[in-house]
Formats: sequence, C-alpha cells, structure tokens
Amino acid sequence: MKYYLGIDGGGTKTKFTLCDENGVFITSSIQPTCHYLQCGLDGVTSVFNDGLNDCLEKANIQRKDIANVFAACAGYGDIEEDNPKIEQAVKKALNPIPFQVGNDTENALAGSLAGHPGINVIAGTGSIGMGLNEEGKLFRCGGWHHAFGGDEGSAFWLASNLLRLFTRQSDGRDKKTLLHSYMKETMGWTNDSDMLKECVVEWDYDRTKIASLAKHVSILAQQGDIHAIKLYEDAAKELGDIIETIYHEIKEDKVVLVSYSGGVFNSGEFVIEPLKERLSNINVTLIPPILTPDKGGVLLAMKQDNLKITPKITANLKENN
Repeated sequence: MKYYLGIDGGGTKTKFTLCDENGVFITSSIQPTCHYLQCGLDGVTSVFNDGLNDCLEKANIQRKDIANVFAACAGYGDIEEDNPKIEQAVKKALNPIPFQVGNDTENALAGSLAGHPGINVIAGTGSIGMGLNEEGKLFRCGGWHHAFGGDEGSAFWLASNLLRLFTRQSDGRDKKTLLHSYMKETMGWTNDSDMLKECVVEWDYDRTKIASLAKHVSILAQQGDIHAIKLYEDAAKELGDIIETIYHEIKEDKVVLVSYSGGVFNSGEFVIEPLKERLSNINVTLIPPILTPDKGGVLLAMKQDNLKITPKITANLKENN
C-alpha cells in the first residue's frame, strides 16, 4: 500500500494529512506556521519534522511507505532567491521521501476545484488568489505583504480595520456603535487606550494574534453592527478584484469555476453574498470548495507520482473533509 502526504502550510498553522493510494484518510497532524519569515528556516525544518513524525507514529508506518509529499509553504515563491533555502529546509525534514514544495495557493486551488482548472481565492491570515487555465498555466494575484496594506480581505486586514473603527469611535470621529462597547467588554479594556497596550506593546503587533481578532467582526455582523457588515462587503470587493484580475489573465471562452478557502469564509453569507454580487459582471460560477487545502496537497502528491485520479479517489478524499 502506498501513502501520500499533503501539507498545507499557512500563516497561522500547518496541517499534515496522510491518505492511502485510494484516497482514504489515515491520519493528520496540526503544527505551528511554517512561513519561513515568521519561524525561520530552522523553524520550517522543525515544523515539518514534527508533523511528519507525528503522522508516521499515528499511522504506524515508515518513511519508505510514503510515495510522495506535496509541501505547501506560505511565502514560497515570494522572494525567488529564497526558494532553494526553503526547499533545503524541507528536505532536511522529509529526506529521503520524494517531495515537491509549492506555495499554499497551489494546494488550495487543487483542493477547492478537485484538480480542475479555475480560480481559488484564499482569505485566511493573509489573502491571495491563484488561477489555472486549460493549458495548465498558473496565474497569481495579491499576496503582497500586510505591512504595506496588502493581504486585502484577509483576517489580518479585517482585524486591522476593526481596530481602526474602534479608534475612530473612541475619538468621536464616528458615532459609537455596538462595535465599541463590545470590543472593550470582550477584550477587557478598561480604557480605550488599553487596545494599544495589548495589541502594540504586549503583542508587538503580532500578525497571527491581530488576525485572530477577525472572529469578532463575524460576531458583530451577526449582531447587526453596520460597520462590521460593511467590513465584509469591503472585503468581498477586494477579494473580487483579485478574482477578476486572474479571470482576465486566464482568458477562457467558457464559464470559469471559482472557489475559496481560508477562515474568513467561515462568516458565510456576510462575505459570500457580496462576493457573488461583485463577480456578477464576469463569466464565472462561485462554488463551495470540493476538498480542503490539505486534501488538495494529497491530490498534488498523487499526481506527481503519476497516479491516475479517479472519481472514487476524489470521493474518498472528500470524506472527513
């Protein structure tokens, strides 16, 4: 029996998923982020080593039993000269297993559309889009560093704008809404300036910690706060811009399938409905993801090993999604 490992390395966590040659789920492991700019190259090796060994122990198999690995690393490909360094860091952990390193957009796209051409947009800690045309050419848009206002529509972007709205309401530049009182009560801020103490001083404006505040945008939207709802509409506009840009690059004469991944989409209709409206002027169909990004990594590992992907394999991968 052959086994395949898909690794989905994002800005917050890294998920390892092990499946057999029939696409049947065997086990998984969750580890910290493997983004090399956050954890360092030694951190990449450590994360991959821990995740692999955890899966091997749970499945009671050896490295030689794994036929192929697709290792998705957030940040891979952003700075071309760093790619060999990331690959070497991954090799230290996975050797001698055959593997390929890619950006986390690649497995997200493969998973969301089960390997078919189309477009996927990620809105997790950060945001980025990837498209694949019928000829197998990839197109990428977005993913610029959050420090410059990039990662539009992401959890970090939502959280940063949430804090901006809090400060505007604190000053009286905007009328206070539920958002202001909710954030003070939920975060335990006695004074409004406690936001700076916690987020800037104590957290050192840590990207992952700031992004975690995006969950409050969802809660506020559910409670009817107009500013939170508007934030999702603005996020949908930004994500739609990414999708439309890729759509025009793909230049297909038929309907292009579009899907999505990342925690921002857990907010459901608050972001999906305005995204559908934003995309109504181009020839696309927005569909829920078929497979999760980690399963997309398994799919890419299978393809690299020249395994024919049958409907049965896809169906098996979809279970325990």
